Amino acid sequence: MLHPTYDIHKSYLENYNDGPQVDFEIPERISLPAVKIWDFTLNSPIGIPAGPLLNAKYVSLYAKLGFDIPVYKTVRTIEREAHPKPNCLMVDSSKSLTEKDISQSIYPFDRSPTTTQEIAITNSFGIPSKPVEIWQQDIETANKALHKDQLMIVSCVGTPLPQRNIIEDFVLCAEKAVEAGAKAIELNFSCPNVVSKEGSIFQDPELSSAISKAVKKAIKATPLMIKMGYIASKSHLGQILKANAPFVDGIAAINTISMQARLKNNQQALPGEGRLNSGICGSIIKDMALEMTKRIHHIRQKEKYDFILCGVGGIVGFQDINDYLDAGADIAMSGTGAMWHPLLAHEWQKYKAN
Repeated sequence: MLHPTYDIHKSYLENYNDGPQVDFEIPERISLPAVKIWDFTLNSPIGIPAGPLLNAKYVSLYAKLGFDIPVYKTVRTIEREAHPKPNCLMVDSSKSLTEKDISQSIYPFDRSPTTTQEIAITNSFGIPSKPVEIWQQDIETANKALHKDQLMIVSCVGTPLPQRNIIEDFVLCAEKAVEAGAKAIELNFSCPNVVSKEGSIFQDPELSSAISKAVKKAIKATPLMIKMGYIASKSHLGQILKANAPFVDGIAAINTISMQARLKNNQQALPGEGRLNSGICGSIIKDMALEMTKRIHHIRQKEKYDFILCGVGGIVGFQDINDYLDAGADIAMSGTGAMWHPLLAHEWQKYKAN
């Protein structure tokens, strides 16, 4: 039985204020042999990426459920509202996506998922953010909810502003997060649900490396990870990694696959300007996401890069976690899967303990 913690029929703000839905018993935490991620000693390499963890209430729940590396949802230096609801719709999960599907159309799934393999959504939030002082206080609260063998990463994004260029804003956002107690920073270089420049930085070697370099200089010893989207070209991927490797301590991939979400009558599924293309997540992106993990791991080995590799995308069952770790990922994170199957990390940890 699946247990969605986020109510897709409510707005982002309603979910933020109401906190996660919990209609299940929270199991006792399972202790495993420690793993080392950067200079942290953690219970497991299992996490949840930026997205489902809207605030400290969500972080606290998922930490209790065994997601030992939670990523606090992406924050900005300015307040920004989410796109209007609906922000999430279930989509057709009958086949895995391939490169040919990028920017093609995908259609709704007519009922709630009943199995993990049916967990697939289009999501369009637009990277909302509370004011800095609000999310700083909330980061402090979230950190207090963690066990000593857990690590919360804070996801940051730069916003193009009249008073600061995007590099300066990325730096300021990361500095504010560290000031609030962030023990590691992720730079969100990939979001298909914004129409401005910050959503596709992962494709630009020059800009992405300039941001990584500037942020790393500012936050010093605090580990820095960047979040990437899918890159089809191996040579282009190599250029991105080469440009960023000197400045980053981790690479997370992938975010989502961009597609046109349409209703069965071919009308735009998510209302509003600029929302025809949205991010597709869940079981159907696993093949593409896992392939990205393998490609990054291969380049990392070949070039002798020393960054941590975080595999994300399509993890809905505990064997998916194994597949990522076997492919070379140091960390495996489930986002959409964890939203509907919040006992996933516990299931994997129970499997590892036996």
